[in-house]
Order: sequence, then structure tokens, then C-alpha cells
Amino acid sequence: MSRMSEPSGAGGPDGTPAAGHPVRIPGDTRLYVPAHPRPPAGPAQESAVGLALQTVPATGELVAVAFTTLDALVAALGECQPWITLPAGRLAELVSRGGLARMSINPVRPGPHARPRPAGHSARPPR
Repeated sequence: MSRMSEPSGAGGPDGTPAAGHPVRIPGDTRLYVPAHPRPPAGPAQESAVGLALQTVPATGELVAVAFTTLDALVAALGECQPWITLPAGRLAELVSRGGLARMSINPVRPGPHARPRPAGHSARPPR
């Protein structure tokens, strides 16, 4: 299991964790992660994906952001937010490797790094 803290989230009847409480998520649970495509820096390099981060207002701590459902991601960040899915365990590894101690699971509002995307970019997969 991956231990993730949730500095800003919403508890709900669907079993999502309550705000500010640590939560354990099985490592194989798929999470929806706001992401930002990054083009290759040079001809010999591959493109990359940057994960969304947010600052916890009360502490100034920088945390990674993830959602337990696509609907939760869209509700918080809008239809145009690009995203990827990752198993919770893999995301926890990436976050730790990046020097962050915590993740925000199902945050209610976007962090200061959230940017709207142009029309025509949809967060939902094509049907």
C-alpha cells in the first residue's frame, strides 16, 4: 500500500477521504493525475510529461495532485485539463523521487499552478 497524505480534499459518501487526513491507497489503484505534455528539448530527446503540483495554502508545502476518479479531476480542474493514469504505487515512487513528501488526493479546487487549456482540448477520453 502507498501512504499518501491529503492536505486539501473532500470527503464524500462515495468513500473518498476527508480533507486533511492521511489515507492509504493500494499500490495497484489507478489514479488520475493532472499532467502537462512537454515537447522534446532537442532532436535526440523524447517528449516528457510534467505532473501537476499545488501549494498547500496553510504551510506553503508543494505537493503532487491526483484524483481517484476522472469525474473528480474534471470537477476540480475542468474538461480541458490533460491527464494520465498511474498506479498509486508508481505515482508515490515518482513523487518521492522528485523530493516531495505528500500528495493531495481529490483536491476540491485547483492549485496555483493550474492553467486553463485552449478550446478543443478535452480531459475526457474520446468515445
